[in-house]
Amino acid sequence: MKNFNQDSPAYKACLLAVLCAVCGLLLSAVNALTKPIIEENAVAAIKSTLEKIYPGANFTDVSEKYLPDETGLIDGVYEAEGKGYIFTLHNEGYGGQYTFIIGYNNDGTVAGYAGLENAETPGKGSLAWDTDYTNTVMGLTSSDPLPLISGATITTQGVSQAADAARAVFNSIQGIEYDPNAKPAEPEKEEQKPLGEEDLASRKATAKEISNDGKTAVYECTASGFNPGNAATVTVDLASMKITGFEVTTFADDGDNVGDDAADAENLKRYIGASASDIIDNLSGATETSKGFRAMAQAALNAAGGGSGGSAAAADYSKYNASCYYRSNTDQKALVFDCTADGYGIVNKAGDSYSRNEVYVTVNAEEGKVVSVEKVSFGDTEGKGDTAMTEDALKRFAGVKAAAEADAVTGATFTDESVKAMVQAALDMAAGN
Repeated sequence: MKNFNQDSPAYKACLLAVLCAVCGLLLSAVNALTKPIIEENAVAAIKSTLEKIYPGANFTDVSEKYLPDETGLIDGVYEAEGKGYIFTLHNEGYGGQYTFIIGYNNDGTVAGYAGLENAETPGKGSLAWDTDYTNTVMGLTSSDPLPLISGATITTQGVSQAADAARAVFNSIQGIEYDPNAKPAEPEKEEQKPLGEEDLASRKATAKEISNDGKTAVYECTASGFNPGNAATVTVDLASMKITGFEVTTFADDGDNVGDDAADAENLKRYIGASASDIIDNLSGATETSKGFRAMAQAALNAAGGGSGGSAAAADYSKYNASCYYRSNTDQKALVFDCTADGYGIVNKAGDSYSRNEVYVTVNAEEGKVVSVEKVSFGDTEGKGDTAMTEDALKRFAGVKAAAEADAVTGATFTDESVKAMVQAALDMAAGN
C-alpha cells in the first residue's frame, strides 16, 4: 500500500475538508440544541404582551421569516399556534415614537389591538388607544385600513400606516386578497356651530381691548390650540360686528406640521368678515389649532358686544373699575348687588363733570344667571350713552351667565361696556370670585 504524502496538496485539501465537515456537524448540533432555547427566551421576554391577545397560546417568533419589511415599521412577528399572528409595531407621533401591537386571527379578523408605549398628548393623540378606538379596530379585518380620529389625525395616520405594514405581511402569509391602496376612513366631521354658539370653554380664550375709537375695536387675544399659548390680534368693526382683521402674533403649534395649515395666510382669510352667526370649519389635520383660533375670534366678538356668548372667556372690563356690594343676600336665587363703574368721561379723561354709572343687579347664584338689571344713576352723555341704560336695553341681560353674552347697544359703546362691567362684577361676586 502506497504511503500517503502528508505534505502533498491533495492530502492537505482532504484534511481541511474533513475538518470543515466535522466543524459543520458540530455547529449544526449546537445550533439544534440552542436554537429552541434562544427562540423560547425571545418569546418569553414578550410573552406577557402577546397574551393580551391570545392568553395561554403557544407562541413562535417568526420574525426572521418575514423581516425586515420594506417599511421598517414592524418590530416583530409572532405566530400563535392554531390561532393567528401578532405584530409588534412602531411609528412616530406628535410626542415621539410610540409602540403598539395588533393581532389577526387566521380568518383575517382582528384578534386584538393595544398600545404599549407612547408619549402622545392625553385626550388627543392618546385617543388612538382609548376604548372607543380599540372597539372600532376590533370590528375590522386584515382587508381594512385603520381609521383616523379627529383631533388625533397625526397619531392615527401613523398607527394606520404601521398596521398597513402588518396587514401586508399577514395577508401574504394567509393568501388573502385585498386592496393595499385602500385609504383609511377620514374622521367624522364635528357638527359645526356658528361662532357665537360654539362651546370653546376648554380653549381658555381671552380678549383684551387695546384700542377703540367707537368705530373699530382691536383686541389682543390668547387661546389654547394643540398647545397653550397661541395669540392673535383681532379687529372688529363695531357697526357690523364683523371681524375685519385676524393676525396671528404667537403660534405655539408651529414647527411640527401639527396645525401649521391653520396659520397659513390663505386660511386666516376665512375669519375676515365673520360674525357671531357665521360658521368656520375645522381644517383637516389642524382640528385643535382651528378651535383655538375660533375661540380667539369668539372672544373678540364677545368683547365687542357682537357675540352670542358661546363659552369663551369673559371680556376684559377692568378699565371701567366696576365694584359691587351686597344690597340683599338672604335668597341665593335672588342676590341683589349695588354696582358702580366708570363710564365714557372717566375712562377717556373727558372731564371731571362725568360721574360713575350705577345699577342694581339681581343674580340667581344657584344657576349663575342674571335675573334683572335696574338703573340707579347715569353719569354719561345724555341722548347718547343713556340708550344703553334704558329699561328695555337692560332687559337684554336677563338670563345671561356672562356679561359679554348680552347684545351690544350700537352708538353707546362705552356706557354699554360700563354696564357690562357692573353685571360681570355682580356675577363674579355671586360666584365667589
